[in-house]
Amino acid sequence: MLKKSLALLVLALMVVSLNAQHAKKAPLKSEPANVTLSAPLTGGVPTYGPAAASWVAVDTMQNTFGPAIGALNPLAVDPATGTVAVLHRARTTYASSSGSMVYNYSTDGVTWTRVLPAVNGAQAQAGRYPSMTIYPSTSQGTLPVFSWPELVSGAFGGVGYGADASIGAGTPVAGILTDPVVLFSSQVPTFASANVALWASDNQTDASIKLFKTVDFQTVDTLTPPTWSSASFDDGGNVTYGGAAGLDNTLYYGVAATFPGLTPIQSGWYPGYSKSTDNGATWSAWNVVDFRTISAVSRFDRLWDYIKGDNFVAYQGDINVDANGRVHMLVTVTDTTVDNNSGENALIELFETASGWDAKIIMNGLSDSSFTKLDGPGLGQMGPNAYLAFDATRQVMAATWVNPNPSIANDSLCDLWMSYRHLNGEWSTPINLTETPGMNENSTHMAPMLTYNAASNKYAAYVFYNYPAGYTGHFPNGTSPDYTTQPSVIYVAKVEFDNPAVGVEDENLPNGFALSQNYPNPFNPSTSISFMMAQTSKVSLKVYDMMGSEVATLVDGVIEAGSHTVNFDASNLASGMYIYKLASGNFVETKKMMLLK
Repeated sequence: MLKKSLALLVLALMVVSLNAQHAKKAPLKSEPANVTLSAPLTGGVPTYGPAAASWVAVDTMQNTFGPAIGALNPLAVDPATGTVAVLHRARTTYASSSGSMVYNYSTDGVTWTRVLPAVNGAQAQAGRYPSMTIYPSTSQGTLPVFSWPELVSGAFGGVGYGADASIGAGTPVAGILTDPVVLFSSQVPTFASANVALWASDNQTDASIKLFKTVDFQTVDTLTPPTWSSASFDDGGNVTYGGAAGLDNTLYYGVAATFPGLTPIQSGWYPGYSKSTDNGATWSAWNVVDFRTISAVSRFDRLWDYIKGDNFVAYQGDINVDANGRVHMLVTVTDTTVDNNSGENALIELFETASGWDAKIIMNGLSDSSFTKLDGPGLGQMGPNAYLAFDATRQVMAATWVNPNPSIANDSLCDLWMSYRHLNGEWSTPINLTETPGMNENSTHMAPMLTYNAASNKYAAYVFYNYPAGYTGHFPNGTSPDYTTQPSVIYVAKVEFDNPAVGVEDENLPNGFALSQNYPNPFNPSTSISFMMAQTSKVSLKVYDMMGSEVATLVDGVIEAGSHTVNFDASNLASGMYIYKLASGNFVETKKMMLLK
């Protein structure tokens, strides 16, 4: 049983000296001092996305900063019950301080209830940048778990944590962990298995990562695993992707970091993960991914630093685990072989297979100019906002991210996008969830779990974004009002999608038929389309416009078993959406592609 009070723990940490860094460290997030904005601009009335995304105003925050770090997960859902909750910094109208942590919950995604008192109501209430998860399989019901960095004397000298006895109970327990020497990070992601709740923070004093874990919220264990020491990152730095748990309760933690002893890469940063099979007591060495060795993404030569020209690296990504206990990571990469300052950027999925690592490109051509200024609710510090969610069986996944609409020329204002796939399928054509002209929706999150409705055979992702109250246009830096106090509205949408198609299951030999998403997409004027055949068969691959008229026949004849790729040249076609259809016997599959000239 949870108790209503927790003893505050004081951590005794050893001081670790810094060696010379060979790479720029990740920036520490902080609120700018008294920066102000211009009056609201006209720029289009918010539509809050297409019909598939019905955005609901959940609550208001004191300002736009609370969720403005990409590594956080302030939104969580319990797939077993469909209960969803969001943790946020409160407004002074319903809490005593802007550092109060308050959560709302819903059982249908439409009607929301604010839970008071504040999670940290008995504490100093100087919290920032909140994260949460939902503790699975508890005897007390659906248990929300919270964490946040705590300001102590104006710096992140503490880590806050807490839980409620069950969703909506309003009987929270909380505590603040401090250290007399070490300053913590502004990033404190939360995750949990059925056995333990955890949160973590990288240190400002070196490149190590501190882990916190508890099973009862009466005692909190703190440790820096030997494999998470500063030396493990060559005393350079790391950017957290956060944590996840597999179906067997194995724990995983992902980062981008300066791992030592690897083939040199520009800036020295790679993605990697560490795992624990004993509830977080010990952690493995880092499994590091050199994506340059994967044929599908080999042309990308480094991680994408989305804010260039400063003293820090700006990387962002996410981690999750499939039904086979294999890790999937979303990362953004860039090909700078042509121009070191403005390369070809892409959001990719890196994933483990039985024989190593593979990759899929989710969206290519990400904007290289949309995250270079502190603009909009995300303040430029959230970047492409890549998030990855799985359903309860870990067979279906969804990804969200932000990027300008490529169909709008010279657009630098971000929309929220989503794509999904089956574990043995391909990523769907990206869906724009906030296609609102004149609004920069660059402060978003997605719950790391999906829900499933067996009656409708549909999955649902819960997605989040916030925007300053009263604004129907762009929210830029300016002169008035002061955006450190401008209230911001939290919007959450339940985005449903059909059960995605299942592709081939064997990783080496096709045992079915599958049609892949064309690449690149959008394209101009040509693109490649790949498909797989389980057996030699008569195949038809044709392209149609949106009126159903055939515009091209790419394949029409007997094709041998195996993988095939054809090129589609659309030089003589107008810009727009097209459909391509693969047919072989009883197998028929269609996909959409976008031609942009």
